[in-house]
Amino acid sequence: MRRLRAARGLSQEALAHESGLNRTYLSGVERSERNVSIDNLARIAKGLGIEPWKLLKDD
Repeated sequence: MRRLRAARGLSQEALAHESGLNRTYLSGVERSERNVSIDNLARIAKGLGIEPWKLLKDD
């Protein structure tokens, strides 16, 4: 998620705003400190402009 966000030139705050999520929550998800629900995964993907399955792909 961090690579995708950085590639789009988005800060955590900007992605959080686009996704409708709290920045500290998003930060915790990026650092694997928080589990993410399917609903929030879809919101993050929408904020990044990608399909949700791309966030689940292990690269």
